[in-house]
Amino acid sequence: MSALSGLKVLDCTHVIAGAYCSLVLADLGADVVKIEPPSGESTRGLRGGGFRAYDFVNRNKRAIALDLSTARGAEAVRKLAETADVFVENYRPGALDRMGLGYEQLSAINPRLVYCSISGFGLDGPYRERGGFDLIAQAMSGMMSFVGEQGSDKPCSTAVPISDLNAGLFGAIGVLAALQSRATTGRGQHVESSLLESAMAYTIWETGMFLTAGDLPSRSGTRHRLAAPYEALKTADGHMVVGVNSQRLWKRFCEALDEPGLIAEAGFDSPAGRMKNRDALQARLEAILTRDTSANWVLKLEAKGVPAGPLNDLAQAWDDPQIKARGLLTEVEGRRFVRTPIKLHDTPVALTRGPAEVGQHTREVLAEAGFAAGDIDALIAEGAAATESRQGAPL
Repeated sequence: MSALSGLKVLDCTHVIAGAYCSLVLADLGADVVKIEPPSGESTRGLRGGGFRAYDFVNRNKRAIALDLSTARGAEAVRKLAETADVFVENYRPGALDRMGLGYEQLSAINPRLVYCSISGFGLDGPYRERGGFDLIAQAMSGMMSFVGEQGSDKPCSTAVPISDLNAGLFGAIGVLAALQSRATTGRGQHVESSLLESAMAYTIWETGMFLTAGDLPSRSGTRHRLAAPYEALKTADGHMVVGVNSQRLWKRFCEALDEPGLIAEAGFDSPAGRMKNRDALQARLEAILTRDTSANWVLKLEAKGVPAGPLNDLAQAWDDPQIKARGLLTEVEGRRFVRTPIKLHDTPVALTRGPAEVGQHTREVLAEAGFAAGDIDALIAEGAAATESRQGAPL
């Protein structure tokens, strides 16, 4: 039994943000049905070296193919919405309304429906009609003005699509909150998240500093804005990271380095002094740390209770014994995927199916919704729906 067993979710999304929202719900046990056009969702074609972008945000879902631009295809979605609990979409604002699939239209059919809209900029405001991408949200949020190496004037993103993924995550949280509200009121509601707001939300400390002191954050590489040393430092075989954010940890850190004289050394003997002289501090510490390997330093610091860790690449990260022990990498149908990192001890997250091909479950899902076999045949014949067999080889 999963936490969201029995919950029916219609996923009318494309690319990352909306798909990630419904993926979280699927991993928590919801029955998520991915609705995509007969030609397939665009990320099915984004691939390289055997990797297909679609698969990693759409596993654990069933897939049906409907052409929403046709009257019969849109009508099929309305029929599915009659018994759905959640509808997730990330079309441009107003696009689904024109197809008769907007919140007001589907809510009239099913007042209990929780309808989640994920967009680039939100459902109102002057940028409502703009298309949104992760990189644009990172840039407009101010995030890219302080991500990157200290002193550099070269723009730098976070590399991972943090605006996309967090818009999806915030959307999932909103859906769960709306479902809890529905348990009391009996009615669903419209839930929103956007890429721009999700990026802005993650500038919580930088914005706090700006609003409090008027300071605009600058690029600082791996350095913490409020503590030193709290950054990546060179060792004999690469880099490691340390987190020394108190005088107590500074004392333990110096002891682990077998450099007790550093504790009270002028310029380094207080948090303010270390922040003021952090360039000199970094040079001094790296002269010591480059005498040994990252692994050995981590062991020494761990023995003193000082937070530290190696700077891993992905291969090293997935080989880490702690990550292995937590079971974050899971397998289904002979393929490995990253599990949603939520631990529910009584109703655990589960990955039960791999990514479906275009239209793989069209007949199955439409039949469950009450469509007769002849009606399904007619939808397919006129191009309003498609099945995997009609699609032929996967995209």
